[in-house]
Parts: sequence; structure tokens; C-alpha cells
Amino acid sequence: MENQENIISAIDKLFNKNSIFSNNYIFIYTPPKVGSTTLVTSLRVSLGRSYNVLHIHDETMLSVLTGINDVKITDIINFLANNGKNVYVFDVYRTPIERKMSEFFEKISSYHFNNTEENISHYSIRRIFDRFNKLFPHLENGDHYMDRYNIVEPIPFDFEKKYTVQLINNVKYIKLRLCDSQLWGSILSNILQTDIVLISDYKTETKSIGELYNKFKNEYKLPVNYYENIKTCKYLNFYYSEEECNNYLNKWNNNLEEECIPYTVGEFDFYMNLCLENQYINDIQIDHYIDNGCFCDLCKNKRRDIFFRAKKGEKIFEKIIHDSVVFEEKQNIIKRGIEIINKKIEILNKKRANKKIKKNQFAINHKMS
Repeated sequence: MENQENIISAIDKLFNKNSIFSNNYIFIYTPPKVGSTTLVTSLRVSLGRSYNVLHIHDETMLSVLTGINDVKITDIINFLANNGKNVYVFDVYRTPIERKMSEFFEKISSYHFNNTEENISHYSIRRIFDRFNKLFPHLENGDHYMDRYNIVEPIPFDFEKKYTVQLINNVKYIKLRLCDSQLWGSILSNILQTDIVLISDYKTETKSIGELYNKFKNEYKLPVNYYENIKTCKYLNFYYSEEECNNYLNKWNNNLEEECIPYTVGEFDFYMNLCLENQYINDIQIDHYIDNGCFCDLCKNKRRDIFFRAKKGEKIFEKIIHDSVVFEEKQNIIKRGIEIINKKIEILNKKRANKKIKKNQFAINHKMS
């Protein structure tokens, strides 16, 4: 009973109580650095108030967001589904090397070098390679669909459709791949039976560290011992067809270098403890989305505007953050007020000018007569 009360309390803290359509829930329950932020923004902008959309990675993040420690994400998912709610759970697969790179660069400033991104951008690329290689085996490569959802028999990935949907206990589990992200708009529209526009969001390439990140990706060579491990990766072989696996492995087979000795488990634990002690940036970023999910009328209107602009192919840079949207509306009200006042002044000045012209014309006519 106590756990159920905590689940209900967690739901109240996680989801917007102002949602008028509280029967529809989408969980973007993925590991970090798999492209999930783009998925969140696309769904929030496209669906508006019709769905509650939550982006979450793990129980640590759940605890930070709710202050509750004895509730699992799957507890919340199952509770909602068992109470008649329409629940979708999305996960995304990303190839292992690229995902490790992205995770490493996400924390390169706050964790790995405890320095500003600007200063790190001046480091030698070899120094960055060496640190990454020592961490390589310890960087994430797990899969929520297979490891976290408690699915006994995950269905094989559908290489033709480019996604899978598995219905278990009234919950619809959807698996996507980042390599198919250009198709996500049509895939999501088909799954949810509504028009979904894809909006790219939060790319490392666009951050201040982006130039170094691109240089890293272009010049990095994989140690041969890591290549042998990637070849047997169960996730890669599950989510990629035989041809796709061969193409991926062949690409890296042409970019190999000599073996690297990584940190041992004990050395990595020491390293992480030291990084956490030195960390100066909060790891959970609440406001990095284009759309933060507010359901007020102003945010709804902003969301609708962005949706149609994105449909036309416009790149979206501004964010839907409630305080910013309210401030923008106040500025617009002031601007419209000034425009109205200026228009009235303009009309008044025209009337005065016309009066003066008529008066002068009258004086001229009177003098002539």
C-alpha cells in the first residue's frame, strides 16, 4: 500500500496536472546519448496537450525529479497501464562506438578534465584519444529494451519497417534506431496515428566543444582489441542485420590502431569517484529541450507555431520554456501597444497637418479675394 502511494506521488510530480488529456502517456525511457532528446521534442511539439511525454534514463534521475527512492520507472509504467491509461514506452538503439564517443564528450568538461570546454578545445587530440581509450570498456553500452523493461522475450527487430512494437500487459514498447532517425517522422506518425514532425534537438556538434568533437570523430582510430569486442556485441547483432553489421565493422576495420590497455575496474572506480568529487556542473539538465512540456495556453500557441514552421522545413532554435514564453508575450504586448500609440500619433499628426494646409489655403484664398 505504501509503495502504491509513492507511485501515485511520483506520477503527480512527474506529469503536468494541467493536462486535459491525462489518459495518454509516453515514456522516452532510454539510455543517455542515443538521440532521445530529438524524440522528446518532436513528440511534445507535435502532440501538444494530447499526451503526457516524460524523458527519463534511470532510477537515479527518477529520484532527483521526484525525491522518491523506492519506486522504479517500470512500477509507474505498469501502474498507469493497469489503471486503463494508454501507455507507450520508447527506446532507441545507437551503435556502440558512436554512443561511447557522445557520452564521453557530454561529460568531457564536468567529469573527465574538470575544465571549461573552451580550454579543453586547445588540448592535443592525442590527449583526448588517450583518455577516451582508457575509459572505453567502462562507457555505457547497455540496452533498456533488453535489460530494463523486464521483457522475457524481446521480439526481433523489424529491418523492413525500421521499428518494432511489442504489446505486453497493455503497454506498447517501441524500439527505434538512431540510424533511421530521418524516417522517425513517418514512423512515429504511423505508430501514433497522428502527424509528427521531426525536430532535431541538443546535438553535441552545436555546442562550444563541437569543433573538437567533429575533429575527434574524423581522426579517431579504434584499438584493435576493442574492435574484437565490438564484433561480438549482442546488441549490435540484434538490432543490425547481417549486412548492416558487416558494413559497420568494415568501416572500423579500416580505422584500427595498436592495442590499448584500459583502466581496470578498480582504477575506473577510483577515477569516477575523483571525477564526481571535482564535478562542477549538475549532470541532470532539465532545460536542455526545445520544448519543456508546459501545457499553458501561451506555450501551447508557441508549440503550434513551431510545429507549422518545422513542417515547412525551418530550422528551430528558440525554446518553449514557460518563463521565457511569458516574457516574450509581455514584450509583444508592449511592442503592440507602442505600435498602436505610434499609429494614433501618426493619424493625429496627419489631421493637424491637413488642418494647417486647409487653414493656409483659406488664408491665401481670402487674401486673393
